Amino acid sequence: MKKLFLLLCLTFFTVSALSQSSLIPYNRDYYHIIDRFVAKFPEQAKEFQTTFKPVSRENLAVFLNSIKEEYPNFSEQDKFNFEFLMNDNWEFTDSEYIENDKNWWDVFYTKKSDLLYYQGGNSTIHINPVFDFTGGKDSETDGVIYTNTRGAEVQGSIDGKIGFYTFISTTQAQFPTYVNNYISGPQMAFPNEGIWKQFKDDGYDFFHARGYFTFGLTKSIKVQAGYDKNFIGNGHRSMILSDFSSPYLFLKIDTQVGPFQYTNMFSELTADIAFTGRGFPGDGDYPKKFWAFHRLGLNITPKFSIGLFESVMSENATLAYFNPIIFYRAVELQEGSPDNVLLGLDFNWKVKKGISVYGQALLDEFVLGDLRAGEGSWRNRYGIQLGAKSIDAFGVSNLDLQAELNFARPYLYQSEFDNSYSNYRNPLAHPIGANFQELVLVGRYQPLERLSVVGKIIYSDLGEDLGDGVNYGGNVLADTDDRASTSGNKIGQGANAKNMYIELRGSYTLMHNVFFDLGLLQRNFNSELAARDLNSTTISASLRWNLAKRQHEF
Repeated sequence: MKKLFLLLCLTFFTVSALSQSSLIPYNRDYYHIIDRFVAKFPEQAKEFQTTFKPVSRENLAVFLNSIKEEYPNFSEQDKFNFEFLMNDNWEFTDSEYIENDKNWWDVFYTKKSDLLYYQGGNSTIHINPVFDFTGGKDSETDGVIYTNTRGAEVQGSIDGKIGFYTFISTTQAQFPTYVNNYISGPQMAFPNEGIWKQFKDDGYDFFHARGYFTFGLTKSIKVQAGYDKNFIGNGHRSMILSDFSSPYLFLKIDTQVGPFQYTNMFSELTADIAFTGRGFPGDGDYPKKFWAFHRLGLNITPKFSIGLFESVMSENATLAYFNPIIFYRAVELQEGSPDNVLLGLDFNWKVKKGISVYGQALLDEFVLGDLRAGEGSWRNRYGIQLGAKSIDAFGVSNLDLQAELNFARPYLYQSEFDNSYSNYRNPLAHPIGANFQELVLVGRYQPLERLSVVGKIIYSDLGEDLGDGVNYGGNVLADTDDRASTSGNKIGQGANAKNMYIELRGSYTLMHNVFFDLGLLQRNFNSELAARDLNSTTISASLRWNLAKRQHEF
């Protein structure tokens, strides 16, 4: 399958490329700023679709340039945010705010957004350092917790035709106890990352790398190929595809025709990993699986958009799956394979200026007769998200609120074969997996240009396995043949637990993409199995440079 994947990449690459930019790495704080302006100016954003992330710098620039005339009417905080986005994408926005009078020796930061850059002819290269040092104390962890990340980020374009991006970093870290428990738990998975090794007695050491290139086949068809993550949705969580797992190899074809956006993605994922006797991944050629995905997005009006998607997870890829417009369920049946097929939709409705409603529905398997019977059949596996956002809530400038409900039936994303909806033993969608219901409340307030405050309350009611080899439907890696029951299934079954996650964080912008954070986290996990109870308080401070805040919201 890998040879076939590379062959497709080479085939596309031999076609004469048109203008294309790199993409903006998914970062909730960064994309919230984008969402603010999209919510304020839906008419100008009618062909700027942000549901499938990351988005193109070039596409964002077109939108930003379309609202330039509104700049004098912005609040001081939004002027600051607008200048930030313009500067961060100056190659395409022709930002008038980018020149830096406080550069370093007329060599570094001559433009506010880049440590170093090169621009010549139609080529541009941006080079920036990556740094995150976080220190703090967790009430349930001996000693201090910390994260020490160093790396580099390079992105740009070649001859105005090919965009590229690469990111590398190395990290040593000691996490709070609840994160350590997740890593050593039944899934034996490391959130957001791939392979890791132990650091000192109770820390972790891991290397992170992402990279891709992009180019245009035609004016309407863009191609991206490389090793990275993706996110689908308008919510805090995604029931379809999130950034919780490690990066993966993929080829993505994005076709934009007016209000229609059609995306195909063919990926190679890590099906499982092998562990050493010391409890962390060892060297080896880990088993792979193939994932084919397509989504049709449509902006029906400037205020209402909808997306329909389908995906298939398979141990073996055939040429049939590389048809970009096929109905994968038909292929699965024709091949006689036990592949894991998911169907669903997402929507976003801008009810009025500054207020939007969004949602997702995911269907793994559904039998109408079983649903009507009301007996809790394990075969009715689906997940739903429903949320709302308010920009400048209650008339308070730069106060943004979000409320979201998520739930997933037991056994969603699972398979009786090694085709679970996972990558490197982590869920591809929601961090909890399945067999849960959840309420998410997020508030963001920017009282000053450089100061932002974020508060989160996440309450989850979930069911875990008891540890007796029986599958109660929460762990996406479990085999459905080991299910607890064929009927009588309900959300929260197994070892029922309630988890309250409360976070308050303040971030101050020292200079472009350099932030100082102070954070307070309270997490109360109460299970029917008292040995799993864990109530903890974490305080932390961090200095970040060109890097998103690392989140463990589970």
